This record gives sequence, C-alpha cells and structure tokens, in this order.
Amino acid sequence: MSDPTPPPPPPPSSSSNGGPRTALWQVATAIALAVGLVLAGVTYLVMDQRVDDARAERDAAREELAAAEESSESSGLGGLEDLLGGSEEGGLGGLEDLLGEGGLEGLLGDMGGMGEFDPILLQCLGSGGLGLGGSDSIPDADVETQVAAIAQLVEEERGLPAGDDVDIEFVSLDEVQRRAVEITQEELDPERAAVDSRLLAALGAVEPGTDLAQAQLDALDAGVGGFYDPETGQLVIGSEEMDGLGALITAHELVHAQADAAMGLPDQEAIATESGSDAAYAALNAVEGDASLYSQQFVGQHLPLDELLALQEASGQTTADLDGLPHFIARQLEFPYVEGMTFTCDVFLDGGWEAVDATYSEVPTTTAQILFPDRYDAGEAAVDVRAPVGPGWQQLRTDTFGAADLLFLLEAPGDDEAAALSDPKDRVAAWAGGEVTVWGDGDATAVGLMLADRGDEGATPLCETITDFYAAAFPDATATEDGGRTIFAGTDQSAVVACSGSEVALGIGPDAATASAAVS
Repeated sequence: MSDPTPPPPPPPSSSSNGGPRTALWQVATAIALAVGLVLAGVTYLVMDQRVDDARAERDAAREELAAAEESSESSGLGGLEDLLGGSEEGGLGGLEDLLGEGGLEGLLGDMGGMGEFDPILLQCLGSGGLGLGGSDSIPDADVETQVAAIAQLVEEERGLPAGDDVDIEFVSLDEVQRRAVEITQEELDPERAAVDSRLLAALGAVEPGTDLAQAQLDALDAGVGGFYDPETGQLVIGSEEMDGLGALITAHELVHAQADAAMGLPDQEAIATESGSDAAYAALNAVEGDASLYSQQFVGQHLPLDELLALQEASGQTTADLDGLPHFIARQLEFPYVEGMTFTCDVFLDGGWEAVDATYSEVPTTTAQILFPDRYDAGEAAVDVRAPVGPGWQQLRTDTFGAADLLFLLEAPGDDEAAALSDPKDRVAAWAGGEVTVWGDGDATAVGLMLADRGDEGATPLCETITDFYAAAFPDATATEDGGRTIFAGTDQSAVVACSGSEVALGIGPDAATASAAVS
C-alpha cells in the first residue's frame, strides 16, 4: 500500500503554459480524495431525504417490480409485499403505509445515503431482503464476538475472507469525527486549499475568501461515521455499541479491511499522479460503492425492521449538518456513497461480487464511468483537451476536471440549488473530457476550463450548458455575443464562453481580456 500522505504539490510554474497536466490536486474532489488517501474509506452517513424528487422513479420501479413478481422473477421484496399488503396500484403500497410518506425509498434514503434515488438499487438491495427476522444474525454477546460474526458474514456473503484478528475500536460518533478531522487536518495543505478556494469562488461555488480547508473539515465533522486505516489496519467505529448504526458501520469498514487483505485497495495517490484526480476519485467511488452496497444489503438482511427505523434519528441530524455546507463541498463527500453505490450495483447485477472484485484491478478511470456505467463496460477513456496558453500570469494549478465536478456545478449554480439547471445529469452526459487551470497575479485570479463535448445526437450541447450555467451562477452579469463568443461582464469578474467543434472553453478573469486569454 502507498503512503496515505499525498506528496507536496509541484511548485507553481512561471511560464504561461507550464505546469504538470496530471497534478495530484483537484479542487472538485479535494476533500474526498484527501480522505481517501488518509483513511482509505470513511463510512459517510449521508441520509438524504429528497423523496419528492424520486417519485417518478419510484413509480417506474413499482411497475418493474410488479412485472418481475408476475413472472416469478422476484427481486427479493415480493414476500415482504405479501406480508404487509399491497396497494391497489400494486407494488409497495403496504410498505409505504407502514413507513409513512415516501415508503421504501424514504427509508432507504434515510438509512443509506442514496441521494437521488435510482430504482436500480431496489434490485440490488432487494437481493438482501429487508430484515424481518434477521435479529439472530448478530449474537447477543460481547463486542468482539459480534465483530467476528459480522466478519464471517462478510466472508460468506460478500466473498472476502475474514482475518484472524480485527483491530477495531468503538467510540462515540463525536469522537470518530474528531479523529477524522484531526488526521485530515495534518494532511491538508493550506496553500493548495487557498488555490482551490480561488477556483471555486471564480466558478461561483463558494463565496470569495472562503476558508476551504475549514469547510472540508466541517464536512468531515458532519458526515463521518467510521474509518479504516490501511497503514495500521485499524477500524474505528462511530458507535459505542453494536446497535443498528454500529452494525452498519462495522459491516462497511470490514468490507474495506477484508478487501484490502484479499486484493489490495487501489493506489489513489499513484493514479492521481499518473492520470489526474478525476481518475483517482473514480477509483475511490469503486471502493466506497462496494462497501456501501454490501453494508446496505447487510443491514437489510440481518437487522430487524425496528432497528432500521431507529437509524432515522441519526439520518436527520446528518442531513441537517450537511445542509449548512456549500453544495459543492457536501456533494464531494456524498458522491462516492451515492453514485458510487449505484455504479457498484450496476456491476453487481451484471456479474455478481466477482465482477465487483474486478473493479479493484480494472478501476474506473473517470467519474463519467461512475455516472454512466456503460462507459465503464466499454472502457471509454477521457478525451484529451487543448492546454490554453493563458494570460501570462503565474500558473497555480492544472488538473483534470471530471463529469462529477461539472454535475456539482450544474446542481447549484452560485451555490443555489433553486437555480439548478434542468436535468443536470442528462446535460453532464455530454462530457467527454476536461481540464482546468488556475493562474494568479497577486489577489487576481484567472481560470481556464477546457471541456470536450461527446457529441451525442439529441443531447443538450455542452456549449449551451456552460453558457446557461454561468448565467445562472452570476445572474447580475451582462451577456453579449461577440464573434461567436458569449462574453459575460460583471462587477467583480468577467467570463468568456468560446466553442469550436467539440471544444468548449470557459475563461474567467477580472476583465474580458484576461478571461479571453485564459482560453486562448
């Protein structure tokens, strides 16, 4: 295993176009990548309650489940529906009556951090049952015996051999978050975080002058439930007893530990250095997606329903804590446990746990492969983009800019979720590759974002999406057309959107001339 401490960033280049193209730093994944390098797997208790946004998907899932039940191809929920009683529409009406408004996806969203609920997860989670009668799976004994029992279940069900001794410590949730913050604080580079903050402010994702390092630590403090340290082999669980929360986190972290022993975890530091941080973040998604999917199956099969419902209290507090963070920062931490789990589910449905094992060696190389798993199946790599010359200022950072980065921006332009672009994930599907470069001249910042459009027929052109995004993020800026370019003039900064063929460029600077130079 590699040293979990990231190397220092390369020195800034004084040339107009110098600097490494695959530096470790990547602002859009800074916190998740840092946590992955230091802890190689936090259990994040994202308990998103956005049920209303998932109702259309729920109805489609109901139809699929009803059809599967009629053909005797049960997803694992049929018996439960019979027991609780179905609605007149079929599907999961009885369960919804029991759980209240939101039904099954409300429970799953609360307990598992699924964010935008994807119906495909019903098929994966259904294969583990829903925990009506699994209370004997974890013995009423001392914690060591309970951990050994869970490790054995991980071996039998997930196929990862259990080790002889597990170095595991149960502490309060506050204590595990304090330790995660302390460890990560030692690794954060203040200068790097300051550059990250300048970039995010230029993109409208945070307020200018935001202490991004502190915001990242606040996100950890709000959302970490446990961690596994591959260097020491220690697991720290944010629960003082083997209740529902303790069982969920223990199962999650044991997957990390047992996968590390059996196959080794992807070396994210080496991946970031060689291929950019979007590739490293994609690898983290595969690791966290695996542990998240199995731990959800585990609690569904081995915990009684009352303990599942008891997780809602922790759920609500975590959601409230994350709501106080900038959308971009919260989504950085959330993404591997939401979209990463959906990616792993897709792989699991195609080839079972053996196929999931293969993602540790044949890791996804872009976050577009996480969002659109067919691109992983096809081995679709990122398209190289042109390196801009820039304004002649000091180059502070250059790195990949992935589909996940773009998604976070479109979901909350100007850090306002109410301003979200329509169908952000569908728009992001146009992403084929991207890089971002940041330059500085004293306190002034210039940004060059270069993207490649995949050119899918019928898709919203990426040029239109980037133009719409900037207009939504900076509604007070005045837009004019000039020679095929869109120029935004604002009080504090200006921007230029220039598109040619498949290339889409967004330049940002204190004035239009600098913004144009950033993508020249």
